[in-house]
Amino acid sequence: MATPKEEIDRQHGEAKRLLSTMPNLGPPEIGEISLSYKVAPLESLQTKAGAVKEAWGNIGDSNDDGSNDDGGNDDGSNDGNSKEPLMSIDEIPCTSTRGIVDMTKLKSLVRAGHDTPITKSPAKPTMWDEAMASKENVLVTRRSHDAWGIKKIVLMFCDDFIQTIYEMPWWYDEASGFKEAVRGILETLGLGGEGGEKRICRMLLASMPPDMTIPFHHDTGEWVNKTHRVHVPVITDHTKVLFRCGGGSEGQMKRVKCDEGRVFEMNNQAKHAVSNHWDSYRVHLILDYVDEGFKVNERVRLGKGEELVQTRRSIDRKKDYGKRETPSYLIIGAQKAGTTSMYEYINQHPLSVKGRRRETHFFDWRWQDNLKTKKEQKEFYDKFFFANELKQCPSCLTGDSTPSYLLHSDIVIPRVKDVCPWVKLIVMLRNPIDRALSHYRMVTSDDGTDAQKKIRGMAWRGLTFEQVIEMEMVEMEKKGLMGEDAGEQEFLIMKMEDMKAVGVQKAVEKAFKHLGLPDYKVQDEGAKNSRAYDGMNEETREKLKEFYARWDEKLFGLLGWAGWDGDGISIGGERL
Repeated sequence: MATPKEEIDRQHGEAKRLLSTMPNLGPPEIGEISLSYKVAPLESLQTKAGAVKEAWGNIGDSNDDGSNDDGGNDDGSNDGNSKEPLMSIDEIPCTSTRGIVDMTKLKSLVRAGHDTPITKSPAKPTMWDEAMASKENVLVTRRSHDAWGIKKIVLMFCDDFIQTIYEMPWWYDEASGFKEAVRGILETLGLGGEGGEKRICRMLLASMPPDMTIPFHHDTGEWVNKTHRVHVPVITDHTKVLFRCGGGSEGQMKRVKCDEGRVFEMNNQAKHAVSNHWDSYRVHLILDYVDEGFKVNERVRLGKGEELVQTRRSIDRKKDYGKRETPSYLIIGAQKAGTTSMYEYINQHPLSVKGRRRETHFFDWRWQDNLKTKKEQKEFYDKFFFANELKQCPSCLTGDSTPSYLLHSDIVIPRVKDVCPWVKLIVMLRNPIDRALSHYRMVTSDDGTDAQKKIRGMAWRGLTFEQVIEMEMVEMEKKGLMGEDAGEQEFLIMKMEDMKAVGVQKAVEKAFKHLGLPDYKVQDEGAKNSRAYDGMNEETREKLKEFYARWDEKLFGLLGWAGWDGDGISIGGERL
């Protein structure tokens, strides 16, 4: 949520007062700040008793003898990489001086144009101007900074999940001079050479206008706890700029001396703010880098003037328009087996977009017999999604969750193969005994809209559960219980019981992996579209158990499952 202007003005005035009273000291030289200290925003731990210990605990690795290499010094002092258990927010390292570097070359490269306001059509464009960046480099949007009038020169950038790192022409073109100008900084950080450079995921210069304040905040996004954030003041007067960082509240922040050439790392999970009370624009180099071993999907060198399409969490090349077909997945059943929950869990992921409706029924009772070509069928199907919008963002995906598809697999699967051969399928199964009762309770329930009741039908109304299963067992014996062969369609088959056995997060991670989505922490693990109902008597349960036994045995053999309950850790035949 944006900080109100009145609050920003208050912070700006307070910062001006503190310039003359707050100690202006360089951050301690404690080396690289471990990412173990960035697992959560410090603000979120501020009011929760024991939260720091819970979040970090003892982050050292125990030795075989039970002792702990805590990284402390021989004299008992504690440096920034110490792995002693942390008991308070004040003990979490927030800034570290990594070195002092000569800024002469970099200053000479970026001085021209750094201290003039943003204009759309400057008389003499410089590297700071969008007009030149969009022609000679690549124009990147930074929504908040752009709104504040902060100018930028972008050398590297990445999406929120660090899947793709984009190298800009001004970075990889040696003639620009930037690689040589920042060489000392990278060597100071241990990022020299090709191997070191490949750990950098963002690098840019930011020019902050005079008489402005960036209010207290901590950075957000999936990249934050996976990267080290480094600032290097390039053009500044550290006596007129107040940069504060630390803790989870305003009172815990300490001033950071931002003299030219100071290479300092900051913990951007901590609250931080900056106020420029100088009469000129202040320039910092800002870069983020990952630990060794972090896997990046790809690094891409963008061409001069190439255009990007950005959302809050994604970046795509305009030239990749329409690269991903819609939809990317179908949850095809079974009914009352957790399909709604799985759909909602998947759509908590920032790169997943809900369709215009969850259950499209396109491949069963909404199938258009009057449309004779694949193209016509696909165009009709696309109406259930934000297909045109998603063409611009192929790193995002969408899906259809219609659990009745599995019931009608004999007609659905051939249609899917014909219209959407690329689609990935997800099948949610459940112990058929429990599923049968749940389905009966849903169909005979008085809850729901008139439309929902109409779809459920009236055939089971007035019948007991025992009467219904007697009828249905006769039908199932006639038709059989094994569905249509889906050929080469990619399947993920899961049990609803796995949600309880291994936990929602671990189960959903399998779905993310199946869909090619990066890891993400599900925020709401509550079951969806569930209802309470009475159980069944033991005689009925035993009758159903006997009926399903031979089919269960065949299914378990096919998927390598131990049973519906079993050890509870089998998903799609692959042990978790």
